[in-house]
Amino acid sequence: MKKSAYLGWAIGSFTSSALVSAVGLLHLRFMTDSLGITIGLAGMFTVLAKIYDAACDPLMGYLGDRTHTRFGKYRPYLLGGGLMAGLSMVMLFNVPGALSGTALWAWVVMTLLVFSTAYTVSRIPYLALGRAITTDFAERSKLMTFSVYGSSLGNMAATAAAPFLLSRIGSDRAGHGVVAVILGVLIAMGGAASFLLLREREAPEAAKAGEGSLREAFAALRRNRPFLCLIGFKLVLFSGLTVHMSAIPFYTRHVLGVADSTLGSIFLVQTLAMMASQYLWVRLAARHGRRNALLGASALCAVAYFSWLFIPASHPEPYVHICALLSGTATGGVFLGLYTVLTDTMDYSRQLQGENRAGMLAGIFVMVEKGTAAFGTFVFSMAMAWVGFVSSTGDGASMQPPGVHVGIMAALSLVPALAAVGAALIMLRYRIPGEPRSDFQKPAPNVPIIKNDNRAVNKSVF
Repeated sequence: MKKSAYLGWAIGSFTSSALVSAVGLLHLRFMTDSLGITIGLAGMFTVLAKIYDAACDPLMGYLGDRTHTRFGKYRPYLLGGGLMAGLSMVMLFNVPGALSGTALWAWVVMTLLVFSTAYTVSRIPYLALGRAITTDFAERSKLMTFSVYGSSLGNMAATAAAPFLLSRIGSDRAGHGVVAVILGVLIAMGGAASFLLLREREAPEAAKAGEGSLREAFAALRRNRPFLCLIGFKLVLFSGLTVHMSAIPFYTRHVLGVADSTLGSIFLVQTLAMMASQYLWVRLAARHGRRNALLGASALCAVAYFSWLFIPASHPEPYVHICALLSGTATGGVFLGLYTVLTDTMDYSRQLQGENRAGMLAGIFVMVEKGTAAFGTFVFSMAMAWVGFVSSTGDGASMQPPGVHVGIMAALSLVPALAAVGAALIMLRYRIPGEPRSDFQKPAPNVPIIKNDNRAVNKSVF
């Protein structure tokens, strides 16, 4: 596989990660602290947009599977989705100053829907393309590490560089607008670059695959038990992760009372830990199997989230960055494991059913990501409203009631830690039929075709 493919794959991951990380980290707080929208209403807007987004994901996957162009099935969407995503980033944080009341709400909802559509159009085809690039075990593992590198850099741009820049130019409405323009340009350029650098290598007979009805496609997905187990794991873990991510910017401002530069440094440490941990997680997956490595990552997530409880608010350094280091290392293992196991379930679907459902599988995979983001955001915003959080266009840290601090700490630590434990219990049930329980997802070349439920499954693809 050409080196340009690794670079294109990393850039594609950068594009989607920068988009969703910036919006997930900053937009809720931007609505409450810069636009003056109550947190309950802001949370409702975000949740509704994510529900719309999640509903579109399987449809986008189905459309991608049925697309046939001279550029491939999925590549054209990388270009169009990337350009649209960059525009949506600019629109979200550059709200016309003359808007107020219902007009302001309408602008917020409209731009959230544009953002949701753009993310769907770019993200689903990107994930489906992963299986079409290579089926080699070693190349695929290496490719997925580049995905983590790209997403880490995108996450760094959105959650570390952006807060640092905000701390310099001002965390007000205008400052958010400037940062959004910079990120929007990078995101649009990333979409164009990934389109140019990536190539599809799907087998010729796959051109007619996935042409059944939408109902038949969903029926086929229900028979893919390993994929359903993976989805259950992601559903629980990402619900807690979203609550944790939603709480961090409120934690730094309203519990620690520090500037956004600290928020940026937290995510910088997390991102560097994600990237540095890839060699470790790849070795663990090769030695113990991909499922077991993913289990270990989720267990480390539980420990990392729980550790945030013990940071003294009066003297958070260096404890806040130690917790960030643990969280980043664990998250690096989770994302690598999710990407590689997803492509394994795509292979299993192809072997089991003889059809290419990569787009549909990617659509469901991302739909769960969006659904849990909606659920987590809803839980956090409603919890903050219940404990009496006060929205303000200025610095509201001094006017928050004591219950707000307790609610933020529960969302930051306890809820995501319990979710990580629950996810690990679900992943214990994951198994590709026909594979030994002690050797999940290890490369096994030259293994003959085995029989399972009267269907031929070639173990060598796993």
